[in-house]
Amino acid sequence: MDKNTKKKTLSIASDLIYSIAGLMLMNGMLQLLINPTLNNWMGEDAFGNYQSVLAVVSIMGTTFGVAANYSRMVKHREHKDCNTDYSIFLIIISALCIPVSAAALIMYKSFTVGAFLLLVPLSIFTVLRYYGDVNYRMNLNYKGFFIYYAVITLGYCVGLLFYKLTGKWELTILSGELLAFIFVFSSGKIFRGEPFKKSPYFKENIKSMTVLSSTNIISAVAQNADRIILRFATGGGDAVTTFYVSTLLGKVVSLLTTPLNGVLIGYLTKYEGKITKKMYLIFSGALLGVGVIAMAGCYVGSMIFVKLFYPNVYDAAKSYFFLANAGQIFYFISNCLMTVMLRIANEKYQMYLNIVYAVIFAATVLPMTLAMELTGLTYSLLIANAAKFILIVAVGLVKIQKDSRKEISE
Repeated sequence: MDKNTKKKTLSIASDLIYSIAGLMLMNGMLQLLINPTLNNWMGEDAFGNYQSVLAVVSIMGTTFGVAANYSRMVKHREHKDCNTDYSIFLIIISALCIPVSAAALIMYKSFTVGAFLLLVPLSIFTVLRYYGDVNYRMNLNYKGFFIYYAVITLGYCVGLLFYKLTGKWELTILSGELLAFIFVFSSGKIFRGEPFKKSPYFKENIKSMTVLSSTNIISAVAQNADRIILRFATGGGDAVTTFYVSTLLGKVVSLLTTPLNGVLIGYLTKYEGKITKKMYLIFSGALLGVGVIAMAGCYVGSMIFVKLFYPNVYDAAKSYFFLANAGQIFYFISNCLMTVMLRIANEKYQMYLNIVYAVIFAATVLPMTLAMELTGLTYSLLIANAAKFILIVAVGLVKIQKDSRKEISE
């Protein structure tokens, strides 16, 4: 290995470590301190209701915040990104958070003026938090990326004290999201500039974000559907808490999707070579191997972790540990592979793949959950997410083959 290759390999490894460490710090604190403490203070049913409402907030963040984030990474490579175009999009989404928050609270029959006034800013700043780390990824500044998530973690810990004082869980999460925005605003540049001044590439940038949002929403709903569907299928928060705890370690792994994809897209956008069939197959196989190891690790880890931190739910959750976590792991490796698809195909391929996934999801998850509740949800999520992974592998290979034939003919 020559000096330049060795240096590049070490740089990528360092970026991955910073990226994973940042999100693991944030989610580790959530799962080891914040959520177990809230579960203890709130009780099983109220904790399940909190997770159900938070699922809607997460859908907004992972749909629109991540769409703006990934779009900016792609357009940055083309030198077409502009702060104001993304600010306009985020202002529109912030306005959308108002009716979505109201609808969520009405849907869960928990609407109060106080809850609404807290949920709206929580949704807005969650979207901005998901977008905010692009400030560091555009410049491959993963040390700054780590500090960003460390700041969020600090905010959540402070927010736990706010819950103790007020009994409002929204303040716990909002403290972290708001601190993230303040940190990026003060140390970065992405929120600077005239908010309504369009760039020459405004339409192109908006189209990119819209297409990515339309594909992200399917994955976002799928990732959070368990907390929403179970709430309606069972009529209470207990089942939500049980399934949440049984999939907890798998969800922590699946949450690595964002930082890992951030590193992947950061380097893929700078990579000038072609993604070959062999490279794609090796990457797909490596992801599957990592997934199998993660499934075993999550099963063993859940037996220990849940017993320690959620003893009141352990007996109800333990029978779901392996299959429920496996479904989450397939979601994780599918989304990682989908990022590579952004490099070998344009955004519409993501939209088509996610539409097919939505059909599979609707045909399996909804009827099986309504029929068998927790057991049905466990099996159906595994089926849907495994099918998604196989589908992405197949479509990616077909696209690479199609491009190769086109180049030969030309």
